[in-house]
Amino acid sequence: MAVFLGKQQLPRLLSTLQNIRKANHIRGEIISKLQSVITDYDFIVDRWPDYRALVVRVNPATAKYRNHLISETVVHATDCEALETLLQLPEVIDWSARIGFVGKYPDEMSSVLSVMQKHHRPYHLDKFFDMKVTEKTLKFWPIPNGFKIGSLIPEQANLVNSIWSYNEGTHSELYIKELIRKLPSCCLYNRRGSLVGYGLTNHYGYLGVLHILEAHRGKGYAKMLTSYLAGLRLQKMEEVHVYVHETNKASIALNKQIGFETNLPEDTCWWINTPASE
Repeated sequence: MAVFLGKQQLPRLLSTLQNIRKANHIRGEIISKLQSVITDYDFIVDRWPDYRALVVRVNPATAKYRNHLISETVVHATDCEALETLLQLPEVIDWSARIGFVGKYPDEMSSVLSVMQKHHRPYHLDKFFDMKVTEKTLKFWPIPNGFKIGSLIPEQANLVNSIWSYNEGTHSELYIKELIRKLPSCCLYNRRGSLVGYGLTNHYGYLGVLHILEAHRGKGYAKMLTSYLAGLRLQKMEEVHVYVHETNKASIALNKQIGFETNLPEDTCWWINTPASE
């Protein structure tokens, strides 16, 4: 049986995940819905309130940003058999559509892959490090004299989207515009007033969409933007997180220099994507 939680039940769900280290992403999704940042997600459990499996996925009927967020179904389970059962219910997952899954535990990944095999779905698997920084560990990178740092404005969403590797046209541009309106962002300008780079906060609270224009790379500007944005987030949070692909050595090193830390293999996240069924 699938139980779709209403908004009034989400605070209780959040409290059950409060002290679980690997539930950072899901906690961010709940907070996003409660604060009306991005409300496209459904929270589905196998039973309530003593749930064993949780699936957080885009509502295909009402989602404003369905095309862009469809690859971010987050799972969490204390009973992987219950998770497999939940994933096989047609009202929970449309296995004919393009879809992606995010999780932190190897057993959860095995459950997702088991159901994928039953539906004969091909997939691509990536692994990321979940790095975090606190007020105690954050190292600010100074801004050069004459440079200015501030927030992005909604009118810059088109520029950000045009460069973004996950660009999906109007859908992703509207999503970026919503992030700029509702969450902390930053952009850096040089002495001539030219844009150097920018960074945003994803709807679930992790830092992301960091970009330095090619002419300005190799000068430490990414550290400036990331440390500044992390500082903004830490004004309201005890810790700030970022996902970094396990093969992106440069980004891992950059974040460590700023004070981000990770404990491996505990802080590894898996991301599975599938194409649409033919």
